[in-house]
Amino acid sequence: MTELPKDDQPSGSGLVPDDDASATADIGDLSDPRNPMATAVAFYNAVMAEDGPDIENLRLLCTPESWGAWGDFLQVIEMIGNRGLATRADPPSTGEEDVRYAKLVSLPDPDQSVRSDGDTLVAGKIITLQFRPSSGYWRVHGVGDYIRPEDLPPAV
Repeated sequence: MTELPKDDQPSGSGLVPDDDASATADIGDLSDPRNPMATAVAFYNAVMAEDGPDIENLRLLCTPESWGAWGDFLQVIEMIGNRGLATRADPPSTGEEDVRYAKLVSLPDPDQSVRSDGDTLVAGKIITLQFRPSSGYWRVHGVGDYIRPEDLPPAV
């Protein structure tokens, strides 16, 4: 796994129960394409669609440069497993405005809303998002480990 810079290391007490209203407020407006969580949620839903991955929508949600690496998305389904999305997409500690990391975390109770109060000591994966000015919205470039900003293609 990619070693995170010190500023990106967890530093609190973990996931704590929360109500749905707080989680919804934290995630933001899911109809706003400038909200990286809107793309993360749409990606999650398209990958985990009941009838199999929604390839048409995934083609819009993923960076063109990453498209060839996704295959049939079965590896992504396996990585997601029973994980849920955290409610925020955080920027890298280096401050790039066009990169965000959405966390996929294993929840102790899938029916319980939780919030992070620091450390999230659960098995997780990262959705790396990049804002694309030409389209005006965020796109997914990878799932799994963090992809550092300098390893992403130019944001066009």
